[in-house]
Amino acid sequence: MLSNQWLQNKSFIQWRLFPSEEDNLYWEKFIQDNPHFQNEIRILKSIKLNTQKLSPEEKQEIFAFIQKDIEKRDKQRRFRIYLTVSAVACIALLLVLLQPLFIGKNEIPHENMLVVADTTSVNQKDIQLVLANNRTITFEEDADIKYDKKGGITANTGVEQIKVSKEATKETSLNTLIVPKGKRSSLTLADGSKVWVNSGSTLKFPSTFKADKREIWVDGEIYIEVEKNKTHPFYVNTSHMVINVVGTQFNVTAYDEDTDYSVVLVEGCVDVSIDKEKARLLPNQMLSVSTDQISVKKIDVNNYISWKEGYLQFTSEPLSNILKRLSRYYDTPIDCDSSIAQLKCNGKLVLFDNIEDVMKTIYNTIPIKYSHEADRILVRKK
Repeated sequence: MLSNQWLQNKSFIQWRLFPSEEDNLYWEKFIQDNPHFQNEIRILKSIKLNTQKLSPEEKQEIFAFIQKDIEKRDKQRRFRIYLTVSAVACIALLLVLLQPLFIGKNEIPHENMLVVADTTSVNQKDIQLVLANNRTITFEEDADIKYDKKGGITANTGVEQIKVSKEATKETSLNTLIVPKGKRSSLTLADGSKVWVNSGSTLKFPSTFKADKREIWVDGEIYIEVEKNKTHPFYVNTSHMVINVVGTQFNVTAYDEDTDYSVVLVEGCVDVSIDKEKARLLPNQMLSVSTDQISVKKIDVNNYISWKEGYLQFTSEPLSNILKRLSRYYDTPIDCDSSIAQLKCNGKLVLFDNIEDVMKTIYNTIPIKYSHEADRILVRKK
């Protein structure tokens, strides 16, 4: 996954917005001296807010938005550090004061013990990992969750790390990862396969796979890199289709609430079964289903997988589709006027922490205006 440092580096962003000969020379030398960053910079180097030309004043305004976002992140990071240090100090003091109460006790907490939420008190805006025994772990922030070969769990939110021992997940039934709108998560399965789970998605999976096959169930959108194992085929199930793979990388979009769904293949080969129909996909192909019509075509895969890297890329994409993706990403309802719903858009859009900054970017690059009404954003023709 791409490092966020480039989206927070003012020098790098200014180079992409206002490239000069001096900046070009500096960054070319930087890439030569730091080849391990070459792939990240190569991808981010192509990011443009839109293919339309902007005036110097508009570029300066966009750059100001980016600077404001970076400064906001820095303040939030310093505040989190302050809270963490304060909390540690308070806990240390509390332990000193309470130590006499525990002297002589034989009960020692297990290092992998974790207090989990009662399902009746779960905040529905948090990411939920519902274990096979119905215990629920919640995450307020985007989480990176890993299962080991024995079914033990390690989860990292960037602020803290938690562990759950394998005894807590020994049941053979399915675990459920619920990622609400406005959140993202990643999951490493017991076989080493890596899954990125997009907003508004639910993923069901076992702690450890069966001996004959590997199988998961999806409602929503995921990108997955399947660990190769020819003797143990991998299946991705949705309410619309079944995808059979051996070892490959692909994106699945299959929200139950939508009438359209798709599979985009990045690497390898997959067989997609829809009712009695079956199709084989090759790299850079997309199978899409709309109003019961199945089609396979060649595409630019980055238009469909860039979300996991923190930006959206699109080519001749209707504005309504882009706003729908933003609505899920930020958990904010967005209404688009029918007169501009089919407006075709090209370019790349950085997904800032704040949807307001994203809407301002769109406003500055295409002929729309927007306003806030209650808890919704209304988008109209300018």
